[in-house]
Amino acid sequence: MLRTVLRLTPTFIFPIFEQKNANDYNMLNLPVSTVPESGWDRVNKMYSKDEYDEVSTELHTVVQASLCGAFVGACMGGFTSSRQAYLYFIENNQATIFKSTMQAKKKLQDYVTVAFAKGAYRWGWRLGSFTGIFSLVATTISVYQNNTSVLEYVMAGAIAGGLYKVNLGLAATCVGAGLGSILGLIGGCVILGLLHLVGVNMDDIRAALYKVKEARVDQYNQALEKSAKIKNDDLTRHHQELIQEKGQQKIEDVK
Repeated sequence: MLRTVLRLTPTFIFPIFEQKNANDYNMLNLPVSTVPESGWDRVNKMYSKDEYDEVSTELHTVVQASLCGAFVGACMGGFTSSRQAYLYFIENNQATIFKSTMQAKKKLQDYVTVAFAKGAYRWGWRLGSFTGIFSLVATTISVYQNNTSVLEYVMAGAIAGGLYKVNLGLAATCVGAGLGSILGLIGGCVILGLLHLVGVNMDDIRAALYKVKEARVDQYNQALEKSAKIKNDDLTRHHQELIQEKGQQKIEDVK
């Protein structure tokens, strides 16, 4: 029903649902293909590697979103748990006798560090998994429809929220799906609104992230090549010095 309403709604009322012109070029400087493709063909291309054995830009974006979610969750969980551990240690060890101040500081540091690691692990994998599932479902639906709308964010939020609470039973799964769909609706409206204000779409964002990855890999390869040249130059120079000291010797003369 929501999809039908969005299709019948004029684009001057909700311009964020307006598609780009078919003759536009994406950020990878590739013309938009005019050959008709089915939704499953696009999804299959998304989950397939190219001729260079690299994943698609859509999957690369999903991986980046998952890692970003895991990092944010690890930071939030680690800092929160370490703060609680610090306060708990201070409150419950006021009467504890330590041999020295250094021992007390070491015990406190160890306790806070362990709490930070536990909190980072507990929240990192949860938020990373939730973000990954949400991003994967939303991207897959968007690729299948060949368009970006609020619908995929709502469905992705419902699926991610339901899977997040599936271990607590059917009721908790339904509640999680409902809350996830509401959050997905809010997040989708905000994201699409911002994209419309800046004049780009999700394909441009994915292409930009993929270009950043290519630039990072290129810089890494250049650094490896430079270090290899320096190493080889030093080795060659040392070899020439040995030849000058001991002179050249044929392999046949070596016993």
